[in-house]
Amino acid sequence: MRFLKLSDLAGFRTRYSERYSHIFQWGFLACCIIIVAVLIIAPYSKTRLPEKKIDVSGHWKISLEDRPEFARPDFADDDWDTLSFPGSFMSYAEKKGRYKGVCWIRKKVTIPMDMISEDLGLCLGRIGNADETYVNGIKSGGLGDFPPHEFTMWNHPRNYLVPQRQIALGENVIAVRISYLGIGEILGNMFITDTRGFKRYSVSSAFTQIVMGYVTIAMGAALLMVFLFFYLRRYEYREYFYYCLQLCFGLPVVLSVCSYWPVFGSPHTNFLVLAFSWVALNVAHPIFLHRIYRLERPMVEKILWGYLGLCLFVGLSSTTEANIRSQGVLIIAITTAIGFYNFSCNVTAIIRKSPYAKIFSFFGITVVSCAIHDGFVYLNKFSGLDIHLLGYHPTMMIFHVGAIFLYTGTALVLVTRFISMSDEVEKLNFSLENFIVENTLLSEKLEKLLKKKPETAMSTIAEEKIKNVIRFINDNYLTEITRESLAESVGVHPDSLGKQFKKYTGYKLGDYINELRVNEAARRLREEDSNIIDIAFDVGFESVRTFNRIFPKFMTETPNSYRKIYQSQTSE
Repeated sequence: MRFLKLSDLAGFRTRYSERYSHIFQWGFLACCIIIVAVLIIAPYSKTRLPEKKIDVSGHWKISLEDRPEFARPDFADDDWDTLSFPGSFMSYAEKKGRYKGVCWIRKKVTIPMDMISEDLGLCLGRIGNADETYVNGIKSGGLGDFPPHEFTMWNHPRNYLVPQRQIALGENVIAVRISYLGIGEILGNMFITDTRGFKRYSVSSAFTQIVMGYVTIAMGAALLMVFLFFYLRRYEYREYFYYCLQLCFGLPVVLSVCSYWPVFGSPHTNFLVLAFSWVALNVAHPIFLHRIYRLERPMVEKILWGYLGLCLFVGLSSTTEANIRSQGVLIIAITTAIGFYNFSCNVTAIIRKSPYAKIFSFFGITVVSCAIHDGFVYLNKFSGLDIHLLGYHPTMMIFHVGAIFLYTGTALVLVTRFISMSDEVEKLNFSLENFIVENTLLSEKLEKLLKKKPETAMSTIAEEKIKNVIRFINDNYLTEITRESLAESVGVHPDSLGKQFKKYTGYKLGDYINELRVNEAARRLREEDSNIIDIAFDVGFESVRTFNRIFPKFMTETPNSYRKIYQSQTSE
């Protein structure tokens, strides 16, 4: 029976403390990820409608004319057409021969007695492109600018506080002046609520649709500097270059969603910049996936670059305000299809077990899914088809949130690559240290043997022959060496060589060769994962049986036991 030693207890305690330490570290990391996810998702859950509200969606009166008297509550709009909102009015405008301009919509709403004792909140969803909103003839708010200095704020929620003094007992008139070009719509929840519900809803809706865009820009700017620095230092990592391209192309896309100022000028210019950026982003991303997953697809990349060049040429040469919608539908449909190709790249990488597929594929599939979703959102805006996906109506942009997954996944790849490089450097240093130590020991041993005086008198000629034999063995012990060939090389009888070698070194000739081979085999067992049979033949043994018999004479353990013992020591 083997008794447990104190050293065994110490090793046991060390191994299990390290195991629990790893569990704690992974648990702590998981908790951090969950907390960040909750902080991001929680505001979305709070955008639910207030309990106390008056629904103002449904039928609205609409006119494509633009006159200031339309804001007055006593204006007679009985002869106006009726449309249902939320929804788009571009199909209606195009039937009237209008693809741009300014229109008005009006609705009469009755406010109950229990809600006119305080200020009220008017929430009209998101209006494309600019608006001025009036309640009972008094302006309550507005976002964006009208011609001639147009500025679109199509994704910003229209949440306006209406003072109590502006609210009439009974019937109230809401009038909204809207500037449109290519996009003309009202999307989202439309209602009137009390002050408490308004504050909660307006803050959370602004966070989900606007603030998250600036969070994405901040993360993207930081990662752009990091990956640009890596690329400038390591040009061979081309995926860093395409990752930086994605960040640059994605910036105008996110800015168009959340900006408060006219970054790109007129809506026409804004459309061109947004279209080119969206196409360029969808071209750079699959090439980035090709690089990170090691997918050799040069023909696909040429087609993608050609498509980007064609879109740029068409956009600059033939896109006008009259055909923005038709060209937009074509570009959106093709570009969304590229998103499905990106999806297939991630799936292919998982199936092939490509490098970093386990780390990046989840994040890659998520961001691609967000991009495809937004493709259908754009398609709804420009086509007027009102597309539904399995009952879901895509109206809100989510790419600026999905981009965070792209940043996270790529950062994890970078960290993983850095850790792998550190491990390789550490392993190389360890191997180098072992090589230096073993080479030093071998040199010292050779020096001692060459300087050693034989126990009995030996002629200078015989001594020089033995030194030549030692040098030859030290240089060629991994190859096949026989006593006969050694004896022939120095011109002595094999039996005489064996006696003189033992007399000079104290080693039998075969033992000396075997010790060198076993030392080399031991090094490879420590540093490599090669099969024992391959190592045995590589170091010069004629069979595994001979190797297993001789190895314990010098290392006190069998080759298999020696490797297991070393691995257990290095893992502790």
